Amino acid sequence: MKNPSRPTKSQPLVVLISAAIALTLYLWMFLHTESQIGIAALLCGAVLAVIVSRRFGTTQLLEQSAASRPTASNLLAIGSALVLIAVFYDSHFTLLMLCGVMLYATTCLGLTLQFGYSGVTNFASAAFFGVGSYATAVLAAHTVIPHLLILLISGLSAALIGSLLILPVLRTRGHYAALVTIAFGILFKTFIEVNDVLGGPQGLRVPGMELFGFNFNQGFMLFGLEISFYLAYSILSLITFVTFYAIVSALERLWIGLSMDVIRTDETAAATFGLHIVRWKIVAFTLGNFIVGFAGGIRHDFWLCCAE
Repeated sequence: MKNPSRPTKSQPLVVLISAAIALTLYLWMFLHTESQIGIAALLCGAVLAVIVSRRFGTTQLLEQSAASRPTASNLLAIGSALVLIAVFYDSHFTLLMLCGVMLYATTCLGLTLQFGYSGVTNFASAAFFGVGSYATAVLAAHTVIPHLLILLISGLSAALIGSLLILPVLRTRGHYAALVTIAFGILFKTFIEVNDVLGGPQGLRVPGMELFGFNFNQGFMLFGLEISFYLAYSILSLITFVTFYAIVSALERLWIGLSMDVIRTDETAAATFGLHIVRWKIVAFTLGNFIVGFAGGIRHDFWLCCAE
């Protein structure tokens, strides 16, 4: 006889689907609401829902379901994002916000690789994000290089300029390492603001992205509906996030992630086991900056590229 209290194999999937539907509906209401009272009510409702979920163990059940079905949870998250993009197909502002969220989430993946995996301090992510943006802006405006290649060059530019900080970052610890990266971020912002070639405080406006003959800065008609041009950027931002999320997750499961984790936890033990601490920190810092710069390269295309 089956034990009714014992979870079935399909229960985690049911829990994940229910959570995905609930979260998608909540985000739809949050993005659709324009009044301050409505937004405040939704925020209070979210806080109350979290408290009730913790009280009755729903949060723990959701965490266990996600851990047991990681692929399903990832696919449902992607599906929820696609549903939101499709629902707000004609809303310029909402799609712009979704683009920003996904690109900033991609930036956080680069920081995860630095902070979370290897313990490398980096408070200059905004500067490297800007490096990618300005590299894309300049190359798109003054060269005929394909835009997809320009995005790769933007990531490489951020990684290359980040190499200037490798020596001081590796030679300092704690607050001192934080100050080094903070100082670089301030210097970069000041340099952009006083540089007239790069537009100064007014920034740069450049042609929109064009991939495979498709102009991302032009809206289009689909089944008689007028589609916002931000929808194409939203899909590109989602693809970028999913791609780098898969890469970072794969690195975590490989010996590369294990080596970085050992270095972050105990450098002395890592050196004892023969791990080259400096080499792995350089890899984490460089790859993280590449991800941040790549995201910045996409961000410039649908927004004014400026120091702010």
